[in-house]
Amino acid sequence: MHSTTLKRYSYTLAIPGLLLYILFFIIPAVGGLALSFVKILGFNLSSARFGGLQNYVDVFTQPNMRRAIGNSFIFALVTTIFKMGIGLSLAIALNRKMALTNALRTVFFLPAVINTVAVGLIFSSLLHPSNGLVNGFLRAVGLGGLAQSWLVDTNLAIFSVCAIEIWKWSGFTMVILLSGMQTIGRDYYEAAEIDGADGVTRFKYITFPLLLPAFNNALILSIIGGLKVFDLIQATTQGGPGSATEVFGTLIYKSFGAGRLGEGCAASIILAVVIAGIALPAYKYIANREVEM
Repeated sequence: MHSTTLKRYSYTLAIPGLLLYILFFIIPAVGGLALSFVKILGFNLSSARFGGLQNYVDVFTQPNMRRAIGNSFIFALVTTIFKMGIGLSLAIALNRKMALTNALRTVFFLPAVINTVAVGLIFSSLLHPSNGLVNGFLRAVGLGGLAQSWLVDTNLAIFSVCAIEIWKWSGFTMVILLSGMQTIGRDYYEAAEIDGADGVTRFKYITFPLLLPAFNNALILSIIGGLKVFDLIQATTQGGPGSATEVFGTLIYKSFGAGRLGEGCAASIILAVVIAGIALPAYKYIANREVEM
């Protein structure tokens, strides 16, 4: 009787969350999938007609599609490598008791809680070619030759936005990895020290293998965030100059903005499939190499 009551109580607690999940995820997802097969302009329901796969064909025939796909993968690759590298370095450096450890952890994590649009607008000002503080500082210290048109140069713009993303989220990655490091018992390190293992050896054979679960989570979050980036691009370059920073997210935004709702839904589903096709195998590959503590 007690077991039955406990089970009923558990289901009762789960109902509100389940209803919210169905209302705000399942229903919109199913609706978006259905709409992706409908040709409709804006909210003019009288123009709606079944279009089959035409919306998907239209997505892949957009003029900037090839550039958007390339930029999305470049952005995800560059930002993931640097966020993981910087985040891991910061986690190692701050995984010890020092006078300023807690303060430094807070400082490095703070960019992650700042609104992304605000970050984009701030850096648009800082990286302005003539009036920006970055180029102004470089000229003031005699390094004017390094001053660039950071967000205007078609060859440099995508990497400049990558740098902003790395600055914003490296601290978040640090926190995930740091939490993983702090679950590793001291016994492993004490045994390694007795055997004469140096710092590099301890990291290679103790820290990193036992850190893999946290590393895996941080990596997948970074890959997903990189592939579905939109707000930072929109706030800094709007996909320009030209199509230099066009990504899949901005194409979806432009489809919806032009009233091509079916095409926008089709593009969203394609993006979701691409992300799942990359993230799930990567997660499973690393998860299979995790070791028990």
